[in-house]
Amino acid sequence: MLMFQLVLSVWTACTGEGEAQEKAKESALESLALVEKQIEGKKFFGGEQIGYLDLVLGWIPHWISAMEEAGGNKVPEAEMFPSLNQWGQNFIHTPLIEECIPAKEALVPYLRFMIGHIRSLSANKP
Repeated sequence: MLMFQLVLSVWTACTGEGEAQEKAKESALESLALVEKQIEGKKFFGGEQIGYLDLVLGWIPHWISAMEEAGGNKVPEAEMFPSLNQWGQNFIHTPLIEECIPAKEALVPYLRFMIGHIRSLSANKP
């Protein structure tokens, strides 16, 4: 549930507007702080090697960065969550992961399209 809340909050914080965006940013920062506590002092969640939880969560920092660029809003600063930031770098720069994860340059246009589409839907509501 935490991860769903985190992803939804980050999405709204990056793409939303007004009060909803501010509330979402606050929620995202709270969720990221919880994850930060769990990763402190570790290379990966399970220790020195990638485990199941790393695979489940590892895509999130990469997508957050792309969502921030696509939406034009920044959510977390790397300095706020140093352990989480380092873990994300460790994960992304693992050779097998680097081979499989989509390039940020491919994600940003896709997310911009999605944001535009969602905004157009909400603008057309009666």
